[in-house]
Amino acid sequence: MIVRKLRLQRGWSQEQLAQFSGLSVRTIQRIERGKTAGLESLKSLAAVFEVTIQDLQQETTMDTNTNLSDKEIEVIEHVKDIK
Repeated sequence: MIVRKLRLQRGWSQEQLAQFSGLSVRTIQRIERGKTAGLESLKSLAAVFEVTIQDLQQETTMDTNTNLSDKEIEVIEHVKDIK
């Protein structure tokens, strides 16, 4: 899911996104790590980011089952944005 990318584009912390969406920080962390999000969580996130639920469910080109660290994923996403 692209929640992390959308959050970082806005310069928000996980805590801020949790506050804006009404979700717990733990829920945000799990979603960003590729765990399945429930419909209500998706609705909340879609509203905060002003996107559709389908937009949130788009897969990135990166396999979410890789063993990359959060920092490595962030760097890769940044490089993709530069291109």
